[in-house]
Amino acid sequence: MTVISDVKTTLATMKGIQAAFSKLALTSSDAHAKKIFHECMMETEPIINDLKHRVEFMMAEELQYKNS
Repeated sequence: MTVISDVKTTLATMKGIQAAFSKLALTSSDAHAKKIFHECMMETEPIINDLKHRVEFMMAEELQYKNS
């Protein structure tokens, strides 16, 4: 597996984690739990954005990743 594949896999995983937190926030009946799940979901956003930027950077800088 190439480095960019690993980064893309990590990005997809983080998006899945974010979606799971969102679902938990929406389906939880406990207000405190909803708040915690929502906060966790929000904390994943900067990580996801950083990973997106890393993928874009890698694709722009490395010719071998242009068609990935």
